[in-house]
Amino acid sequence: MKHWIEWLVQLPLMRIGVIAIFAAIGAALPKDLSVRDRLMTFFVGFMAALVFGEPVRQMLSLSEAWAFGMAGILAMTGRNIAVFVIRASRDPKSFARDLMEIWRGGK
Repeated sequence: MKHWIEWLVQLPLMRIGVIAIFAAIGAALPKDLSVRDRLMTFFVGFMAALVFGEPVRQMLSLSEAWAFGMAGILAMTGRNIAVFVIRASRDPKSFARDLMEIWRGGK
C-alpha cells in the first residue's frame, strides 16, 4: 500500500487537471458528436496530451513555462491528430497527393 501512496504523491496532479479540463473542452465543442463520440474524443485527447505533451515540448525546445499550454493544445486536438494519422496511414499515396494539392493552394 505504501508503494501506491508514494506513486500517487509523485503524479503531477495540476498538469493532469489542466489536461482533463482542455480535453473536456475539446470534447464539448463539436456540435455533431454523439455521447459515445464525445467520450472517445475526451479519452483520446487526454491520452495524447498525457503521453506526448512533454516529448513534443522538448522536441520544440520550449521552456517549462510552455508545459501547460502544450498539454492543453494536445488535449483539445488529440482526436483530430489521431484521425489525421489514421487516414494518412490507410492510403499514403492519396494522402500525399491531397497534401501537395493543399500545399499548392488547390483546396
